[in-house]
Amino acid sequence: MPHLRLEYSANIDMAGNNLRVLFSRLHEVLVNKAGAELFRCQSRAICCEHFCVGDGRESRAFVYLQVLLLEGRTLNQLQETGTELLQTLQDGFKDLILRYNAQISVHLSEIPADRSYKSNHYYKIET
Repeated sequence: MPHLRLEYSANIDMAGNNLRVLFSRLHEVLVNKAGAELFRCQSRAICCEHFCVGDGRESRAFVYLQVLLLEGRTLNQLQETGTELLQTLQDGFKDLILRYNAQISVHLSEIPADRSYKSNHYYKIET
């Protein structure tokens, strides 16, 4: 179930960043810290052409990760997961943080199981 939505300001040059590798690292965190099943993790990246950070200077940037999880984790699990996801983003964007004075944030949200609807056909990924 984990859905990851990575939004970033358009002034960040993503050409040198491998999002697939970053997503794999984020998925690993969800597996190790939140007990997610790897084959259920889904990630997407969205470049935000129109944005304003702080005073609106072009040298400002952001990276925002929204993670949706089904309910059932302890507060401690959520806190550890959020902390490690943030660290993973900081590591993945370390050169950009300094160049753009980028704000990086993570937002974890839990969805009640009785409010989650899906239809899928999947095969468990062997690791």
